[in-house]
Amino acid sequence: MEHMIDIVTVLMMGTSLAVFGLRQYKLSILAYSLQTLLLVTVFLLLHVKYGAHELLIWSATAFVMKVVFVPLYLLRLVKKLGVVVEDEPVGGFFISPVVALSFSLAIAMMFYKVFMHFSLFQDDLPLFAASFIFMMGIFGFVLRNSFIKQILAYCLFENGIHLSLALMAYNSHELVEVGILTDAIFAVIIMSILAKRFHASYGSLDTSKAVNLRG
Repeated sequence: MEHMIDIVTVLMMGTSLAVFGLRQYKLSILAYSLQTLLLVTVFLLLHVKYGAHELLIWSATAFVMKVVFVPLYLLRLVKKLGVVVEDEPVGGFFISPVVALSFSLAIAMMFYKVFMHFSLFQDDLPLFAASFIFMMGIFGFVLRNSFIKQILAYCLFENGIHLSLALMAYNSHELVEVGILTDAIFAVIIMSILAKRFHASYGSLDTSKAVNLRG
């Protein structure tokens, strides 16, 4: 069972890089949906391994909200705005994924040991993956100018939080996870509204073009 969890979390790491690095918004959104489906799979595997019925509620809620609703909402957003491909990010399309990957791996190597100390699930690789996914989300905010990519970056580090919570406290009450998921949905909706207004004002989703907002 642990080997299956290891494999799924490694795949989640790969989808993080895809969400970050792919230029086409549609492909990035689908990669995020796939990652969340893998997250739901981890929830179910942990349920089978430990008999934590709370994880069934977590998995059902995550599937509806994050595998289905959020990707469909974002796909509808990019279609409505008529955007297909991301503008050139900070450092270029080649440099920024390399920087994000390198720093995320380095920071995850430091933080997963802390997670191991407090985690109920004593396996290095999934906890390392949780740290890595979280950091890819952080660097997505820093290195990507696109409003859509920044929304996806938020979704990435939120997935990292959910994965770490499932591994470290899989017996937590289901209301904890449902509450986090609900907050995430509202955050995505609010950021999407801001993206629409930004696009209407600047004709682009590139946040670096808002030079009049600089102090």
